[in-house]
Formats: sequence, C-alpha cells, structure tokens
Amino acid sequence: MIKSMTAYGRGQAPAGEGSWIVELRCVNSRFLDPHLRLPSALMGLEDRVKKYLGERLTRGRVNLTLDASGAVKTPPRLVLNRPLVREYRRVLEELKQELGSQADPGLAPFLSNRDLILVEETTPDLEAIWLTLEPALAQALDEAEAMRRAEGAALAQDLGERLARVEELFRQAAARSPEIVENYRQRLSERLARLGELPEVDPQRLALEVAMIADKCDVTEEAVRAQSHVEQFRAFLGKPEPVGRKLDFLIQELNREANTMGSKSPDAAASQVIVEIKTELERIREQVQNIE
Repeated sequence: MIKSMTAYGRGQAPAGEGSWIVELRCVNSRFLDPHLRLPSALMGLEDRVKKYLGERLTRGRVNLTLDASGAVKTPPRLVLNRPLVREYRRVLEELKQELGSQADPGLAPFLSNRDLILVEETTPDLEAIWLTLEPALAQALDEAEAMRRAEGAALAQDLGERLARVEELFRQAAARSPEIVENYRQRLSERLARLGELPEVDPQRLALEVAMIADKCDVTEEAVRAQSHVEQFRAFLGKPEPVGRKLDFLIQELNREANTMGSKSPDAAASQVIVEIKTELERIREQVQNIE
C-alpha cells in the first residue's frame, strides 16, 4: 500500500538520570531531505542519524529535533593549573622565610584564585550514547510510519475514485470520435450540395473527404495508451515500495494523451470532456505529490 510523506512521530527513551526525546515532522519533497537539531555535544552523531533515517525513509523533508533532557549531563573534569601551583608554592616558601617558619597563611587565600583549578570539558562517549538514543529514534520513526500508512490508505482510496472517473471520461472522449466523423459527413454533404452545380453530391468525393477526417479524428491509439496508463497507475497503488515518482510520470503521460485527443476532436462536446479529464488529472497530480 502506498504511503504518504506527511507524518509526525515522537519517541522517548531513558538515559542516565534523564531521557531522550525525539520528534519527527515529515512533509513532501522530491528527495530525502533531513534537517537535524542536535545538542552541540552530539554533532558527531549527525551523519549516523541521517543514515538511520535513510534506512527507513526514501523521500520527504524530515525535521528532527533531539532533546537531551538530562541524558548527556557529562560532568566536567577539574584539573590543577600546575604551572600556577608551582608559582604559588614558590611564593609560599618565600613568605615563610620572611615571616618565620611558624607563619602559615593556609591554603584558603590561594584556593580562592579561580585560575588555580581549571574546568576541562569531557568528550561524551558517542557509542554509548547511541545505544540509548537509538530506541527513541526507532519509536519516533514507528509512529511516523503508522501515520504515513494511514494517510497513504486514505490517499489510495481517493485516487482510486478519481482514477475511475478519469477512465470513464477517456471512454467518453473515445466514443465521440465516430459521432464527430458522422456529423462532419453530414455537414460536408449539405455544404457540397448547396455549393455544387449538380443536384447530387459525388459519392466518391464525399467518401474521400470523410475518410480523411475520420483518420484525423481517430483517437483509438490514444485511448488504448490512456487505458494502459490507468491500469498501471491502479496497480502501483497496491505496491509496497515507493511509487510516487512513477505515479507522477503516469500523470504526465495521461495529460499527453488527453492533449492529443483534444487536438483531434474539433467538437465542443468532446472538448468539454477533455477539459474535465485534465481537471481531474490535476487534482490527482496534487495528491500524488504527497506520496512517497
């Protein structure tokens, strides 16, 4: 069954003292176009997340937001500024010599200097993080997949109904061809009878003219090709793999057949049918843009 490209999914998984929260918003696009919003500490996982999305999705713009709600609170590492410590020790030794060995100012005055102890940011373990993050991604994609399938089923039903209407309109357009030829024969016969000097029209001349217009108005080939395209379209609606581009191509081909039939049908009633066909095809085309 076809799937829509429009979907929303949310996933959550525990991690450390917090949890991962993943949100997916998918809309239609010609190609897979992921846009990620990750915490700065996890930018190293960007390519991995995109690859993971590509294993489940083939088309659509995907906006993914990852909230590390307490999940990656990696504590900073405190380190001594050793060159500065050595300077403090030197100064402390000199101070003791000046004031006497019994004088001990203690460490408090020195520890109040923020430059003595440095804060070093630690690098998160991306492999360990991925193990806890992947379930949240999977859950978000599962929810989005369920929505895409549900909307795809609704699209398939709507497209099936519109396709049946297009099929009937093509039949009507093809059925007009013999009537167009007969109407032309009658008008030509009357015109020749009015303009000719002879009381009767030459049957051979009339037959030749009618044969020429019948050949010009024959839309059998176009009708056969249109029917083939309709049948292919209907078959693709039941395929499990992505078929959006194929359906879009078939709509273009059906429009081509409709245009050719319209140019071969110099008749107001036939032209009206062609207009209805193209109107319905445009509605189908708009729906197809949402199919993966």
